[in-house]
Amino acid sequence: MRRPFLAITFALSAGAFAQTAPAVLTGMVVDAATQSPLGDAVVVARSPALPGEQAVVTDSSGAFEMTLLPPGTYSLAVKRDGFETYSPEGLVLKSGRMRVRIAVLPVATPATLATQAVEFNDTMTAPAMISGPAPEYTADALDRGVEGNMQVRCVVTAEGQVRACKVTKGLPFMNIAAVDALEQRKYKPALAQGKAVDVYYIFNIRLQLPSQ
Repeated sequence: MRRPFLAITFALSAGAFAQTAPAVLTGMVVDAATQSPLGDAVVVARSPALPGEQAVVTDSSGAFEMTLLPPGTYSLAVKRDGFETYSPEGLVLKSGRMRVRIAVLPVATPATLATQAVEFNDTMTAPAMISGPAPEYTADALDRGVEGNMQVRCVVTAEGQVRACKVTKGLPFMNIAAVDALEQRKYKPALAQGKAVDVYYIFNIRLQLPSQ
């Protein structure tokens, strides 16, 4: 699956000599997997130079236009049902017109992941955690003094997300908490021959009660 991207495909700086003139941002939102235009996507622009935010919705051809944007550095948030939210940052707008092309990834369903993912094996580079929480003890687990080892089998996607988790060795009152924590994490993906791939990966989790 192709990764999301933002491409600046055309810029016209007709107002280059009028730095206080507003900028115009036009563009297209497409499906990163098929390159098909996406209508009804919400594009939100934010910047320290912009009071509040400006939002538009793409038309049936995936196109959008934002006008009267003060020159400055912007972040965009692109949202559409069935697709991952994509938030590129550091887009510098100057006076005049700029055109961008934004590709967003479809949300991977468990069925889709099952067909794409392969079993992790020793010939691959293992996923490496970048950020995310540890499982938090539930009140019921604390009250009952639950400790021990858990195993959770998940798909770690080529984008570093953790999805489609299934507890294979659980602990009372902690299974949901463990899955919730894993699915909030971000990983460097597994590599097969140097290429990022979706893999089934078993997470071994050791739970120990906090010291008094």
